[in-house]
Amino acid sequence: MMAQRSDVAHGFSLARIGGDAAIIVGGSLLANIFNYLYHFLISRRLGPEDYGTLATLAAGAMIFGVFGNTIGIVAMQDTAKLWATRHVQRVAPFARAVAPAALGAALTIAAIALGAGLLAGPYLHIVRPALWLAFASYLGLAIFSAFFRGAAQGAHRFGLFAGSLILEMLVKLVSALIMVAAGLAVLGAIGGFVVGAFVGLLVVALPIAGPRGDSDPKGEHDHLELGSRAMSLLWLSICVLLLLFMDQLFAKHHLAAAQAGFYGAAGTIARTIPFGVGMIALVMAPKAAAGLHVGSDMLRRLLALTFGAGAALAIAGFAIAALAPAQLLSITYGPSFAQAQYLLREYAGAEALFALDALGVAYLQAVGSYRITTALVAAVVAEAAIMALFGTSGPRLIAIAGLVNLALLPVVGAFVMSTLRTAPQAGAPLSDEAILLDEPRLL
Repeated sequence: MMAQRSDVAHGFSLARIGGDAAIIVGGSLLANIFNYLYHFLISRRLGPEDYGTLATLAAGAMIFGVFGNTIGIVAMQDTAKLWATRHVQRVAPFARAVAPAALGAALTIAAIALGAGLLAGPYLHIVRPALWLAFASYLGLAIFSAFFRGAAQGAHRFGLFAGSLILEMLVKLVSALIMVAAGLAVLGAIGGFVVGAFVGLLVVALPIAGPRGDSDPKGEHDHLELGSRAMSLLWLSICVLLLLFMDQLFAKHHLAAAQAGFYGAAGTIARTIPFGVGMIALVMAPKAAAGLHVGSDMLRRLLALTFGAGAALAIAGFAIAALAPAQLLSITYGPSFAQAQYLLREYAGAEALFALDALGVAYLQAVGSYRITTALVAAVVAEAAIMALFGTSGPRLIAIAGLVNLALLPVVGAFVMSTLRTAPQAGAPLSDEAILLDEPRLL
């Protein structure tokens, strides 16, 4: 028991957090490199018009993927509690008990997405049923994978989490290149998503759910409670993904095919900023969720480190994009996308602001504070209405998104700070809690 307590204490030390961050951020960075290689290599083979279609489908997958994010956060919250209270042997039984419900949710959402895609196809100028079927297949796999990745995250199995992401993106890249070379064009590019997601699921699900473990004698993991919590998280996740990607949908509608492709290229590069800052959240979220069972002082120190790092990373990303937009596009997309440089500077500024908003929301989700939902819904409605009415050009769409992201910053900050004033403590304080809070190496 003392060894377990020592391990939990070490889990909140600066050295352990740094080591965990190196694994999960390094792994996520490598996965994102493969992901961006996918976009850069596939875009050169498809050309601006077909790549505009692919970018729209990818944006739609991210928006529907919010359901997977929600399910993953719920799993992460529960396994983080098991880790913090030294009951890691209950992680596998939890995963097996909840996996059928997660699979049912994944299949239901995939079916809804398929129907929605077929209905929205004429509006988005994507009318091939096969594309929407592949789109829905990917969603089902990705959402189910998110459940197991969330469980791995909360249980502090960061190597497993990172390995699943890396292999998914690598397989996606290789399989898509093969299928596009075989003449399948956009369908082959989306097929790469499907194959990669299947491999990523296998890599994380088997080690998480496979061990025998000990069941929870109190039966705490009831499906109704988990579902209720998931619904609370869902609205936040939907709003974040809509704010990140809905401008791409309006670009596909308002702009000519080639212009939408240029807009998609600029957006893909600009969104590396929130994705990069989001890597910090991959470590922050399970630490914050576990911190609820340790004390509010740890949350305060955790926020200082993670938001300081997030702000520095966002500023650095914006500076690179602002100073060298033409070079970035030339290296990544090639000369046929050179016109996108006139959008990239402004796009990067908007995404740097959004990165900090999203980091704050990720923290609120991890600690179970959902009161910001109304403000985010209002932001989504306002942005969508303004883009629908006035977003008739790329610069206008970017300006609208940037202003909304800027307005959200103080709102998100206020809600984050409020959690420090009312942060819950563990129902039964850990015997080593004093050591955790007083340890000089703590965040």
